Amino acid sequence: MTISAPRCPKCDGLIAVQTDGSTVQFDIAHQGETVREALAKLERWLDQVRQELPRYVRVIVGTGRIREEALGWLQDAQFRGDVLSVETTANRGQILVQVKP
Repeated sequence: MTISAPRCPKCDGLIAVQTDGSTVQFDIAHQGETVREALAKLERWLDQVRQELPRYVRVIVGTGRIREEALGWLQDAQFRGDVLSVETTANRGQILVQVKP
């Protein structure tokens, strides 16, 4: 039996070696979450990441209602000073968040 490491569906590279550890990624929108569940998941992940080393979090949000609600929640967190920056990218299904050191 062969065990294979997870690969990126776009470039076929090994996911585990595609980061230097400064950015972590998590998905809040593709396991059938409701908006409420997705936002709770986002808050839990950010609390966990604040206790670790990564400076950036790539949040996979999809392109629908979860994206819009998560973006609003994160912009509010930036306004409160809980995160340093919130950036949308050319890929509308993700949001890049700079966390406080």
